[in-house]
Amino acid sequence: MFEFLCHTENGVPHTVSGARSEGGNLLPFDCLQIWHKIRTLHAYPPSPSHPHGLYDTVIVNMEPQSDWPRCGLNGHSVVQLHMIFRLLQSEYLVAYVQHFDVVRQPRSVNHDYSATGMHMLRHVVRNDGSRIGGVIPIMQIQSPVHLIPDFSKGAHPHLTSANSYELSTNFWLNKYWSKELYFALSS
Repeated sequence: MFEFLCHTENGVPHTVSGARSEGGNLLPFDCLQIWHKIRTLHAYPPSPSHPHGLYDTVIVNMEPQSDWPRCGLNGHSVVQLHMIFRLLQSEYLVAYVQHFDVVRQPRSVNHDYSATGMHMLRHVVRNDGSRIGGVIPIMQIQSPVHLIPDFSKGAHPHLTSANSYELSTNFWLNKYWSKELYFALSS
């Protein structure tokens, strides 16, 4: 959050990355207004009915000159929404997101990729295994997307629909989920 506020104050676009400033930075607020749903997007925290939460995945614009869907994934990232909020003294509606990286798959090596044309994604994690996240303006969200867990090496024995994003590491970006995604990701 501190990095987002510094970038916003200086007029610099903010991207999700692993590098964080040292601790001890005081945030200029003590209250947040939190949404669990905006438009058709969900960011519900863990609950008895969803022990791992309910977090939608979206494509976000990371470079101002990149135009979705014309540019495909160039200049865009796939992230999972974890919290949608606004600082009470700010007009910015923002989201805390966790990042996925596109795993480059040579067509000759991965039969699934060449057969489907779908991109393989992986949670981005630090050395300690914690996922990399950051705060972005909600205006950077371009489109909801659908991820399919990759079962090529077998499914986790405790996998359910409620925990598939938590227990899986690799995912297929389902370009067949909508016509817009198909055309954007097929070029």
